[in-house]
Amino acid sequence: TEGVEIIKGLTDTGPQPGSGETITTASGLQYTDILVGTSGDSPKPGNIVGFNAVVTIGDATLFDTYKDKPVAFKFGQRPFQNIVCEGLEEGVRGMKVGGKRKLIVNQDLAPPGVKLPPGVPIVYTVELTEVLNSYL
Repeated sequence: TEGVEIIKGLTDTGPQPGSGETITTASGLQYTDILVGTSGDSPKPGNIVGFNAVVTIGDATLFDTYKDKPVAFKFGQRPFQNIVCEGLEEGVRGMKVGGKRKLIVNQDLAPPGVKLPPGVPIVYTVELTEVLNSYL
């Protein structure tokens, strides 16, 4: 397998620029790919998903994991409900490691108990750092 890893390293071009197009899903989530990841698989239920994120409501930054440490969670479960919400899970579907995406999360997809001001979404700028089959 070392040869495969060497060849992969020579041919992997890393994340590519996103199209800049904003997509609106059936649930109302909006997302824009900033960078499109090219490494590995997209998250599936049961995978461990690691990410960095800056989360804002209006002009206020709620948290910035780049300053602290990345967050990891089991896809399909939401252990940190103040961070990992339905909108975030839906937003990272289809991403690959190295991808960076801006998610505009409406009230229906926001963390439980969070009351957003009318017309003001939670904005996640999220970078997928890893997708693992399970904890070791």
